[in-house]
Amino acid sequence: MRSQQLFLHTLLLSVYLFTGIATNAQQQIDTWWPVQAKPRAIVVCEPAGHVRDMNLAQSLAGLAALSLNEGKKGEAVWIKHERGLYETYYRQLLKRTGLKQTASLSTWDLVKRFRKQGIVQGYILYDIQQADNHINVATVYASLLHGVLIDVKQEAKAKAAGLSLLQDARKLNWTDSLYDQLSPRLNDSLIVIAQPGYPNNRDYAIAHRAMVYYGVDSLFNRVLKRIRPLSPVIGWNKGDEFKQIAPCTREGLINTASDWCMNLAVLSIDADKFTPKQLVKLDPATINWKDTGRFHSFVMSDGDNMQWTMGHFLDDKEYWSNPTVSSTRLSFTSCVLNLTQAAPDVYEELRRTQQPHSTVVEYGGGYYYPDLFAIDRPGRDSLLREYAARINSRMKSTGTTVFGFICKNVNSKDAQRAYQLYAEEIEGLTGMIAVQYSPYNGGQGKIYWVKNKKGVEIPVVTAHYQLWANLTKKGSGDPATVASLINQPEDKKIRFDWTIVHAWSKFSKDATPPATRGAEPVKWCVDKLDNTATVVNIEELLWRIRMEHNPEQTQKVIKEKL
Repeated sequence: MRSQQLFLHTLLLSVYLFTGIATNAQQQIDTWWPVQAKPRAIVVCEPAGHVRDMNLAQSLAGLAALSLNEGKKGEAVWIKHERGLYETYYRQLLKRTGLKQTASLSTWDLVKRFRKQGIVQGYILYDIQQADNHINVATVYASLLHGVLIDVKQEAKAKAAGLSLLQDARKLNWTDSLYDQLSPRLNDSLIVIAQPGYPNNRDYAIAHRAMVYYGVDSLFNRVLKRIRPLSPVIGWNKGDEFKQIAPCTREGLINTASDWCMNLAVLSIDADKFTPKQLVKLDPATINWKDTGRFHSFVMSDGDNMQWTMGHFLDDKEYWSNPTVSSTRLSFTSCVLNLTQAAPDVYEELRRTQQPHSTVVEYGGGYYYPDLFAIDRPGRDSLLREYAARINSRMKSTGTTVFGFICKNVNSKDAQRAYQLYAEEIEGLTGMIAVQYSPYNGGQGKIYWVKNKKGVEIPVVTAHYQLWANLTKKGSGDPATVASLINQPEDKKIRFDWTIVHAWSKFSKDATPPATRGAEPVKWCVDKLDNTATVVNIEELLWRIRMEHNPEQTQKVIKEKL
């Protein structure tokens, strides 16, 4: 019986490998993104400035990557993209991998090139003006039939290039029956959410034969149940944020807020072989423990947003590269663990440009709610523990020691259970910080204590205030309001707390235009603090909380780090 099971398992694995679908057996124990096979070279595609041509470019890049994943040797396709720092990432990619660029071609020249090589077998027809899920059906068929995406206005040109019609998707849309028909041939460790009117991530979906969908409905929930727990959700869905994230969370899946990302199919090349250099972190032995006043930290929100991080975030003077970051000890939530797997060159640029005295907080390993995680799956504790173990490995490799996350309810028993599992599985934690979906400061600064496997107490500190424009909720407001709250706290005994900075809120200094957001309003707030509160980064705040709570144990831990 065991020999029969082994034969069936081997046969199934062979089928998966042949079709290019990533399985957990192909991945390292600490990864949750698919592995992309390495090409022999890279060709640059220069699409025209419209969505139709970009969809064609995306499908060419996806088919090239899929061909590599199926074991063929050939070129990968980098889609030229002027937005953000993508050209910087491309240069770093070539340096990291040792790959050479062989050509720079238009989409149609690349169609001819790949048709001769057998990478392109024909075309899948769609109509961009329909603006519905039929283009996502077309994207799936592109991966299954090895066809490029062709809009109705491009069809004559496709035929002139010698391409034949493989599938007309214009009258197709996702239904339960069509999904039942195609899903056995699709990757069960990945889903791509793609807005019909935009091209982003279609290359990645094709490269890994992923289900592609847009919308939050009963079929979406069916799709989620088929995907293996701890798998990534690429893109971003429609409508209310909580209503789209919660279903994924309940199935134990990891949202990545990656809808505007580009070139993931290329940026992820050799990511499984990438050994990251460590980020700057605080040495607790350098803290002046004689200073016994009040301490406060500011932490930027929304760092789990991968498309933001990969865009202009790193050179944006409102955020990461603002010159006030060091003086205000501003800390940033981030998605560094996902970057090390999906885009190592973005991680490296983030590490290279980190400013002194700032802290990088790993934000959950992705966007999900720990208190709702995998509640619709059997063995939810085991799943969260397994994910925390993967997070642990990645945090150690990057040098991150502060773990943050966003809960539905930071005070719930399910949230506290998640805190405990994190403490047990993530080694070397300085501490954890927690925000609530709404309001972010729903925990009102409360501190929970959980023990790691060595019995060491680890703090989970909830946000006390939120720097958020036009918000009248308790503990919220503009720089002047938040500064006043910090200067005159309701509870005079509180010595340690922190403010979550809403990344998108714009403020005007002294109520005069122009408005700005990010690091500058934090500086305005800090400038209004009196001398009773010292601003520190979140690492130092957590260490001071630990020293106040259990000095003997904390001193021992610090000595062990020396």
